[in-house]
Amino acid sequence: MRAPVSDRRLVGSLAVTTTLGYGVLFYSYGVLLLPMERDLGWRRTFLSGSFSLALLVAAVLTVPVGRWLDTHGPRALLTAGAALAGVLVTTWAFVDNLATFVLLWVGLGACMSLLFYEPAFTILTKRLDGASRHRAITTVTMLAGLASTIFGPLTAALEHALGWRRAVFALAVILTAIAVPLLATALRPGHETRQPAHDDTVPREVLLSAPFWCLTTAYLLSAVTTFAIAVHLVPYLVEEGWRSGHAAMAVGGVGLLQVVGRSAFSRLAERHDAGRLGSWVLASKAVGLAALVVSPTLAGVGVFLVVYGAANGLQTLTRATVVADLYGVRHYGALSGVIGSVSAVGGSVAPLALAAAVEAIGRYEPALWGLVAISLAAAGANHAALRRAAYERGAPLPR
Repeated sequence: MRAPVSDRRLVGSLAVTTTLGYGVLFYSYGVLLLPMERDLGWRRTFLSGSFSLALLVAAVLTVPVGRWLDTHGPRALLTAGAALAGVLVTTWAFVDNLATFVLLWVGLGACMSLLFYEPAFTILTKRLDGASRHRAITTVTMLAGLASTIFGPLTAALEHALGWRRAVFALAVILTAIAVPLLATALRPGHETRQPAHDDTVPREVLLSAPFWCLTTAYLLSAVTTFAIAVHLVPYLVEEGWRSGHAAMAVGGVGLLQVVGRSAFSRLAERHDAGRLGSWVLASKAVGLAALVVSPTLAGVGVFLVVYGAANGLQTLTRATVVADLYGVRHYGALSGVIGSVSAVGGSVAPLALAAAVEAIGRYEPALWGLVAISLAAAGANHAALRRAAYERGAPLPR
């Protein structure tokens, strides 16, 4: 049975606006990092730190945004976030002052909390159920997974043709012209109300449980790798002799393989528990990243794109599914918001921490091996979460 037109429109609109949010506010930054560094004369640690601050602001706001969406409609909040993002990205195109740059990214961090995955997941989880929910979340993440594929090369092309400032202005126009009208017209009253009346999960009990915090730790550690690589992949490949345009295409390749991975999620979820699948996915990120460090050649980057990209795409779906499966949907916004917020706090410091480590060491490789170890630790924490949850329920322990 086909979903109602209003639901299909909601899913499509959230897919497009989330893609724009990640493409303009997240993936473009890594491509523009070196041009900004050259033009402005600011240190890479400052530029990475400003972006980290934005991610930290987004992390802090994830929980209150989730709680708002648990009890209010999303239309006004998300539409205002898209409009504010358009204004601030436009300001980014003209900035030449250190303090203004920092304040600008504080504001853009607030916009991230409204235009990234968490609000979309909350709206869809509370609106839909069962297979419809899985299909909707998969659709959003598949399209948004192309954000780096679209905006990595696009940003590089715009920067090459127009310079980084005009490129940023063009991105602001794209974001504002598409996201604001879509959110204003597609989000309507009722999108937050379809949820099971019998779901009586108590958030306090969950928040005090060991499985919940093991799961949170797993995705916190995974976010460290994801955010660090998203910002520093282009600079790393350029230092390894790649042309900036080709390095930006590699960023796009990560997004493309994310979509490939997500396209297989429904079939994988039918055969494997989402939690157990998550452990394998998080471990695969370590394998893919190790291939990149061992051989930053075309072959090594190819292995990285396939393994890391597919795993990075799947982890978004495994996390969203596990939270709903374990704890229900009534308080999904708040609980998912906690995991997303804590994960984003860890991820927010990753670009700055990696830049500082590279500056201290003088090269990327040792720091990247640290990310490999962190990814393996994420897989271990996820497995521990499943074992603790099974033990508390008296179910067979996962292997």
